[in-house]
Amino acid sequence: MSIIRLVSIGVRNPKRALSVISHKLFSVVGHNEFRRFIVLSRSRAGSNLLISLLNSHPNIHLDREIFSKLNGRDYKKVLKRAFGKQPFYVKAKGFKIFYYHPLDDKSCGIWDNLASLDDLYVIHLKRRNILHTLVSRKFAEITDVWSVRSDLPSSSFKKEVSVSFTIDELNQGFKQTKEWEEAGDNAFRNHPLLSIDYEELVNHPTAAFFKLNDFLGVQQLKLQTKLKKQNNRTLRETITNYDELKSAFTETEWAPFFED
Repeated sequence: MSIIRLVSIGVRNPKRALSVISHKLFSVVGHNEFRRFIVLSRSRAGSNLLISLLNSHPNIHLDREIFSKLNGRDYKKVLKRAFGKQPFYVKAKGFKIFYYHPLDDKSCGIWDNLASLDDLYVIHLKRRNILHTLVSRKFAEITDVWSVRSDLPSSSFKKEVSVSFTIDELNQGFKQTKEWEEAGDNAFRNHPLLSIDYEELVNHPTAAFFKLNDFLGVQQLKLQTKLKKQNNRTLRETITNYDELKSAFTETEWAPFFED
């Protein structure tokens, strides 16, 4: 992590900056006997929430999208660094990766490399209602706000943004997401794999936290987050052409996504 990036984090979140610094220092005399894992998902499926929750556990360290873009780096070196020595207190170390990463080098061998790691654990995060995912994606693109913390002022956040979709746009979004999810399950079918839904994290947190802690082999603790939902309006209130879209998908497998 660059000095500029670390300073930026420090200004916005001093506690996290201190955590990053201490992690780097303790890693110098660290160990390799920890559980390696990835969080596999797509954008706006709840990965920021999951990262926040997992990183609240003192024995888990989860990096963000380190493979979003390689920018000329050797993916093997990035992976080696990610799974290199960890501080003595880290029992599980991982990173988030989206199905379509890296964006700037589709031919690199990161996916084959990950699939070949015998000791890799996979948390596959999905969102049952893909329409919420697509709405959240467009919402974030318009506002340029990708996460909101409950402990920071949100006066500049645009809460009343509305979105619209074409029928084809939604259809392609539904199909593509399902294809990604199925390909992800297939790619890591021979690995320890935990499928978890965003809805489960929100509606049944206790059960979800138990499964996550157990899967990563760490002490059962209550996971916490300071992130809050960006848009609390219903789909009908958020999508300007909601009725048109709901009617178009009535006789399809995507009909259950349209919740009034």
